[in-house]
Amino acid sequence: VMRANLIMQNRKKYFSIESAGLALPLFLCGCSSAPLQNVLGSFFPSWMICVLLGAVSSALLRALIGIFGMQEAVPVPMLTYLAFALSITFLIWLLVFGH
Repeated sequence: VMRANLIMQNRKKYFSIESAGLALPLFLCGCSSAPLQNVLGSFFPSWMICVLLGAVSSALLRALIGIFGMQEAVPVPMLTYLAFALSITFLIWLLVFGH
């Protein structure tokens, strides 16, 4: 019990709620409003549009690989197509919404 009290006293020396409250504006100064896109009158988060485009393009890439008959050459298809989708998603995000 004494050791726990000593730990709590030492923790209070270095960190307090007041110091966290004072430091909060420093952490939030880089934040801006959420990137939203107007799609037919409704606002959608930009990341959601990028994920949708990444998933659709990955499905198209899978169909293209199927057309050429190269399905057997794809190692671990589930992870490979997931990696394609994520790569395309991040590429769209950087090209369209990157400042």
